[in-house]
Amino acid sequence: MNVVMMMLQTAAPPARGDWLDSVLTFLDSPAPYSPLSEYLLVLFVLWLMARRHDRKKETFEGQAQEVLDEKLRDGEISKETYDKYRQDLILRPKR
Repeated sequence: MNVVMMMLQTAAPPARGDWLDSVLTFLDSPAPYSPLSEYLLVLFVLWLMARRHDRKKETFEGQAQEVLDEKLRDGEISKETYDKYRQDLILRPKR
């Protein structure tokens, strides 16, 4: 009977003061073993991955501008053609 009573007491919702104590205990646990530090580490890694993805992503407009500059520099197209293509590139609808 004592075992059943002990199980019921542990399954009962914590009292108001106990809840605050459990939160403080959670936050005061040693850093390497703290669940909070693990969550923060996961968030930091995800943030780094998201930042890296944005940096690698190059737009079509940037690539097209580089190609146009290179063709003008090599003399493959004239300045007039360059200006026309550049204007078309700027007015291109973005998706």
